[in-house]
Amino acid sequence: MDIFCKIIAGEIPSERVAEDADWIAINDIHPKAPVHVLVIPRKHVEFQDVDANLSGMLLVAARNVAEKLGIDKTGFRVIINHGEHGGQEVPHLHIHVLGGKKL
Repeated sequence: MDIFCKIIAGEIPSERVAEDADWIAINDIHPKAPVHVLVIPRKHVEFQDVDANLSGMLLVAARNVAEKLGIDKTGFRVIINHGEHGGQEVPHLHIHVLGGKKL
């Protein structure tokens, strides 16, 4: 079980920024910007198994998180890291939402 599955299960505490039945959003523990939130599907899924419904849902979730945190007007960055060369550290699909300054 990866760290995100443990966070979702409540085994590891996290600061949840937002959530719904399908995903959670938590603050990144090593932020790269004033706002750095991870949007994580509750169901364990890896990048190669993503479908259009899941990817669309997560992008809408990222937009909603940006709106909630007030970075939607000035702009924000959405990042998905995949694989070792892409900088992925946890093998559980997640989206980084970064903002709060010019990136």
